[in-house]
Amino acid sequence: MNRIKQIKVENLFFILATIFIFSFMIVFPINRVPDEMNHARMTWETLHRPTDTSFKWMDEIPSNDKVKPREYKQLLARKIEMKNEPFRFGISLKTISFIPQLIGMTIGSWISPTVGMIIYMGRIFNALAYILGLYFLIRYFKYGKIAVMFISLLPIMVQQASSLSYDVMNYLEVMLAIGFITNIAYSKRFSNRNFVQVIGLAILLLATKPNNILLLGLIPFVSFEFKGVLKTLNRPFKSLKLIVSRYKFVFYLLLLITIGFILQFLMRNEGGLFHYIHVLLNTLVDAKQNGDLNSILTIGIFGFLGNFTLQLPLWLIFVDVAVLFLIFLADKKDFFSKDFSILAALLFPIQVIATVTVMYLQWTPIVLGHGASVSVGSQGRYFTPFLILFLPLVANLGNFEISQNKVLKISTVTLLVNYLISIFLIIPYYWM
Repeated sequence: MNRIKQIKVENLFFILATIFIFSFMIVFPINRVPDEMNHARMTWETLHRPTDTSFKWMDEIPSNDKVKPREYKQLLARKIEMKNEPFRFGISLKTISFIPQLIGMTIGSWISPTVGMIIYMGRIFNALAYILGLYFLIRYFKYGKIAVMFISLLPIMVQQASSLSYDVMNYLEVMLAIGFITNIAYSKRFSNRNFVQVIGLAILLLATKPNNILLLGLIPFVSFEFKGVLKTLNRPFKSLKLIVSRYKFVFYLLLLITIGFILQFLMRNEGGLFHYIHVLLNTLVDAKQNGDLNSILTIGIFGFLGNFTLQLPLWLIFVDVAVLFLIFLADKKDFFSKDFSILAALLFPIQVIATVTVMYLQWTPIVLGHGASVSVGSQGRYFTPFLILFLPLVANLGNFEISQNKVLKISTVTLLVNYLISIFLIIPYYWM
């Protein structure tokens, strides 16, 4: 443990992530992670055209709990007839979400066109993208490095990084946007180059999940000055921020009204705004109405593993929350303004509402029909990347003094406990 004092956060992350993710990859059988074969199909479709004979091998991969080693070995060795997988060039903006898996699966098909080689090469490249991407992102962050490490190594994120999930690219893009904001706050300047970077970030965020674009709404609340051709905006920008700061109540009221109008427009054919408020309360508050509230939706933020079959103990979730709160509280004070801190924290429930709303419009009608009393389909892992939005608010709650070395030790021990308990649950469930 004394060596932790001498190690950089990004290097510690790299070591832990490599151990955690690749061991999860070994103990988690194929198709025992939510939607893994759906993500495999979406990746494969980028370069292979669906036909009556193609993609059959994906449909035949089982997802049952117990794995028989002999049958699993035969599955991995099963050869895929590539002549039944005709080539097509289907690259689009959405392909960004599948680039690591696509590279891995394609190389795997060149090496040996078997189920095992293709799937595991896709997993390996996805894992490498996650590990290397976050290694450089932690170095890039000017604030909250330990928080990024801790959230990125929670069991739910380790599971997703060890699979074919597009959560990897989504997570990296969300963290890139937040890292960009920390760098603007650190330099206190917004240059022509930063403007171009914002456009690139907007494209990336929209390409994965459109609600991610809301993160860029935090930029105006960062303290900075425009440079270059944008410097003429300094005076009106400062005046506008002063007005917002002076009339906060009016600003937040307008924000609430705007959200209400958006929801009313979206729900005009689903019972209207008041019906949907009732839906939100049922979905996010009433566990009797929403049976997944305390499990998939809440515990799932930290670790509801497998195909929603392996639940981490509640006491461990409480420990994770306490440690995360400690990490936030021990970070730099006054790095961001009070207005930014409040708005960043509010963005978390806004992201939750946005996700639940999309699921109510797109997935719930398929499962429960139109006009349902709850929204279904949302999973806690969708919200895990946004936990870091609470950092500025918690950090400024009070003067709490603890060395970063101690925080790093506590974080490392907690992550190791999470990892060991997860492994303890996974191996007997699938392999014994």
